[in-house]
Amino acid sequence: MTQALSSAIEFISALTLEEKHQLWLILDEAIAQSEESEWLEDDETKAEIKQVREEYQKGNYLTLDAYLALK
Repeated sequence: MTQALSSAIEFISALTLEEKHQLWLILDEAIAQSEESEWLEDDETKAEIKQVREEYQKGNYLTLDAYLALK
């Protein structure tokens, strides 16, 4: 474990529950943004997004109402 991580853990331990929750929300958003950036750079994901967009443009999709009517 790095010194920076050890210091961060020590700092987090001193936070109130509300402050820890706020930090968790901030970290969750930052992680989601980082993951999304990585996905958009991945060739396989780019190909899947392109395929889905093409299917949508062709009208090959099901609306939520139509999907729910199937159940």
